[in-house]
Amino acid sequence: MKIALFTNAYLPYLSGITISVSMLKQELEALGHTVFVVGPKYPGHQESDPSILRLPSLPATYPGYRLVFPYSYKIFNKLKAEKIDLIHVHQPFGVGMSARLLSKKMGIPLVYSFHTLFSRYVHHAPFVPQRLAKRVIANYLTFFCNLADTIIVPSTMVRRLLVLRKVKVPIKVIPTGLKLEEIAAQGGRQKTNSELRRELGLPLDAKVLLFSGRLSEEKNVPFLLSAFSKILQQEKDVCLVLVGGGPKEKEYRKIGKDNHIIFTGQIPHQKVLDYCFAADIFVYASTTETQGLVVTEAKACGLPVVAVFGGGISDSINNGVDGYLVPNNQEKFVEHVVRLLKDDALREKMGKKASEDAHERFSSKTVAKNIESVYNSLINPST
Repeated sequence: MKIALFTNAYLPYLSGITISVSMLKQELEALGHTVFVVGPKYPGHQESDPSILRLPSLPATYPGYRLVFPYSYKIFNKLKAEKIDLIHVHQPFGVGMSARLLSKKMGIPLVYSFHTLFSRYVHHAPFVPQRLAKRVIANYLTFFCNLADTIIVPSTMVRRLLVLRKVKVPIKVIPTGLKLEEIAAQGGRQKTNSELRRELGLPLDAKVLLFSGRLSEEKNVPFLLSAFSKILQQEKDVCLVLVGGGPKEKEYRKIGKDNHIIFTGQIPHQKVLDYCFAADIFVYASTTETQGLVVTEAKACGLPVVAVFGGGISDSINNGVDGYLVPNNQEKFVEHVVRLLKDDALREKMGKKASEDAHERFSSKTVAKNIESVYNSLINPST
């Protein structure tokens, strides 16, 4: 079949959504489908793939993000001429609505992947009263969801939320997948731990706590920085590495001025995996995740996880088996991190379980086949 994936963000911009869309495109093509991506243009980026169709865009206040002009006569005519069978949209605003209009005009199904709890990101619109913004966004999301033929969500938590918000269309729980063979290959090419740490500028003998993600308010990074200062009171030979960039990076660097804290800034995705393989424990405090792709990625690299319970992240961690889900309480968080730091055997056992679970549940190949089944049910409802 011919499929068009619509998104407000795509490579070379790095985010959970752009990685997810890119992996889905690759896996669907491996299954024999023709896949187009409709996403924004980025300054200085020359597109060489004719199946990636770029919409005009402008700079946004959020670093690296683009405001997308959601319509292109040329692109939409091309998709009509290709006689695409289905549109799968990954963002409800802008391109989401234009995708809906195109699907209606062509008489083809529309699938929407619910990646983000937008009502928890209203602090990025400081000039709008937050209570009003949350209500407006929640109402719009319900409206948009009910325009689709099927919704795909990454966790049961999100499914429950949409049901409570009166979404009436079918909702399928399919997590975002990982390119596990690439992660395995990256791990197989790794140098010894000491060589890798030396190359990354990490202490050779210290235990390494790793955070990977956007340095923004919703990720609750100050919680981690404060908790780490308490961890240092009990365990001296440990460091915290924060991988990623974002609008709060400068602020967090000022808060985290400590020889035991390392900020890498924004780095290529492949190097993020290097840090995962060089670390001992993955730590995470965000409560706004629909799944937590970085968490499942860390697990695939063999890291046990200590995370704050909240959002859809509870679907990604088997509490007490491959990590710990703790309340939004620093003492509890510190207690569980220190337990893993002190017990090498427990940390190794949980890391092994984490890798096994990631490979069992989050393979991008399995995810693509499940999504393909959703497509087939819409295009051929009788089968």
